[in-house]
Amino acid sequence: MNTNPTPSSRNSPAGGENRSQQELPSAIRDFLDQHLGLFLALSVGAGFGCGALAVFVDGLSSEGLPFLEWSVGLYVTPPFLIGWMAVRSRTAAIAGSVTYLSAVLGHLAITHLTADDYNMREYWVWVLVGFITGALLGFLGNRFRSHVPGVRAFAAGFPLGLIAVFLWVSVRAYVRSGGEDIHLGVLLLEGVLALLLLALCRGWAARGVALVWAAVLSIPFAFGMLSVFSLVWFASGDY
Repeated sequence: MNTNPTPSSRNSPAGGENRSQQELPSAIRDFLDQHLGLFLALSVGAGFGCGALAVFVDGLSSEGLPFLEWSVGLYVTPPFLIGWMAVRSRTAAIAGSVTYLSAVLGHLAITHLTADDYNMREYWVWVLVGFITGALLGFLGNRFRSHVPGVRAFAAGFPLGLIAVFLWVSVRAYVRSGGEDIHLGVLLLEGVLALLLLALCRGWAARGVALVWAAVLSIPFAFGMLSVFSLVWFASGDY
């Protein structure tokens, strides 16, 4: 008996349905690739909205801390996902940088409307950080689609490591204060965003390696976080 698939079986409704499910995301990415202005507008909107939301999220906690102290997921995840949607790595890096800078702008805009005073010089530090970090996250988001599990794992481990550092600091503060200094919603949001990145990482092996990379990278990221906040503190002039 001939068990090889016949042309009719390859063209069966089930086969066509599987192909359409695979082609749909590619069609959307190709459309955005052909309309770069629309893609960048999407980047601006996503970044600005998440930056504005971050003001509300940070305001849930009773303790006022430096800029972005408690939450980083709303700044890390959007550039990564925008890069994930891009066809070309260069476009992904540009869109990722635009997304992060828009998040900083969104934070500044809402802070300007709601806060009595703020230090504009601190935001200039975050513009520099956002320009570099956003481009890197966008590029890694593009690599996140790689068919090589190791590449996917490292791409996912990078943003997960950033989230892990801030989540570790927030959880410690939450436990130490008995939940008075940190709102539980901040922790839940960071956890949900981390789980989202893990869910998008194809393959259980790649997910496991991504968690290993997140743990490894969290060590240099912790020192990097201290360096960034030292720059913010120096720029603020509060010394």
